Amino acid sequence: MKKIERIILKNLFLEEQYVRKILPYLKSEYLQERVEKTLYEEIQKYVLRYNRLPTHEAIHIELNSRENLFEQDFKNCLEVLAELKADTEKTPLDWLIQQTEKFCQEKAIHNAILESIQILDGKAKTEKYKGAIPQILSDALSISFDPNIGHDYIENADQRYEFYHKTEKRIPFDLDYFNRITKGGLPQKTLNIALAGCVHPETRVRIRFRKKQ
Repeated sequence: MKKIERIILKNLFLEEQYVRKILPYLKSEYLQERVEKTLYEEIQKYVLRYNRLPTHEAIHIELNSRENLFEQDFKNCLEVLAELKADTEKTPLDWLIQQTEKFCQEKAIHNAILESIQILDGKAKTEKYKGAIPQILSDALSISFDPNIGHDYIENADQRYEFYHKTEKRIPFDLDYFNRITKGGLPQKTLNIALAGCVHPETRVRIRFRKKQ
């Protein structure tokens, strides 16, 4: 059975859409084996430098020029590189992205827990206080490949137009004034709360509605 790490590395040479999708999230620290970590570091540097997919030959040359690589590690990297080159089986892109996202999330949480334990034991590589633990865990839990963080005024113009012109079935009130301020009543399948507060010593009342989808 193939490891997800090897499948990820293989497709970093083959799928440009995949590479551009996952590269901002995949970190070398998520790869535990030294060989896989080394290969990914070289692939990442190549893509960031030349803005295109690497070739196996180019990574071979980069490994050969790397000064901090022991001879046995170099041989191991070449063996794995040859295996990746020989594996030409196509991987479904949607499955690949989903599994890579899951892999990054699990590894990020695992590393965050280990780092938190080291901080508690006073063995952290960098000086961090216990107060940093919640943020470390929060950052790990927030990893997601979905770049959408809200509504884009230009790109989501069609959806906004449909929302503005959507005709909703409403449940009318028995009071005409309520129907006027709610434009015909309450939309179906919504939760509404009517709030009333005195705005003047006289008997005038302000009615405010809040709608929750």
